[in-house]
Amino acid sequence: MRRALVPTLLLASAVGLAACGSPSPSATVIEPTPFPVTPSPAVTAQTAPTPTTSSSSPTATPSGPCTPGQFEVAILNTQGAAGTIYATFEIRNASTTDCTEDGYAKLQMLNSGGGLLSTTWTNDNSMASPSPTDLPPSTQPLGTAGATGHGYFLVSWTDATCSAAQAEQPKFWRVTLPTSRFQTQVNDIDSSMVCGGAIRVGPIKSAPYT
Repeated sequence: MRRALVPTLLLASAVGLAACGSPSPSATVIEPTPFPVTPSPAVTAQTAPTPTTSSSSPTATPSGPCTPGQFEVAILNTQGAAGTIYATFEIRNASTTDCTEDGYAKLQMLNSGGGLLSTTWTNDNSMASPSPTDLPPSTQPLGTAGATGHGYFLVSWTDATCSAAQAEQPKFWRVTLPTSRFQTQVNDIDSSMVCGGAIRVGPIKSAPYT
């Protein structure tokens, strides 16, 4: 009986040892290999060079509007044709400042004592259109042939369609310039006779009307 028990015990011991000696399988964790981080190169902002403005000659400053008290005005001449009289008025800048007049002068006929005569007028652009007229200072006297830098406007009226009783006969013309509002009295010439006191006024221009 003893001999049979010994092998049995040995077998049981072997099985037990085998069970205790075999380790349980364990999970293997693989860490990812870190890659070196390469910093991106810094971007340097490029500033565009400021363009250099080349110096140029100064632009001429346009002349400003004329102001009162700086003019001489006179009738340059009168001409007649087919019952119509044309009187050319001339303007000279008597100041030291360049300026411009633009538009139509306003006229009023006066008698020998400065009293008002019946006057009606129409702006007439049939021979010229209004535009700024430069009047520089220090120009030649009024009435100088070929003078430059003066202003001119034309006044016309009828003298052959009425009787003397129906006409106005001015001794002076009161002239008011359009831009400066300069006002002066101009002596009449040739004893004008204006039928019904009706006149037509052309715009100021830089040369006599032709």
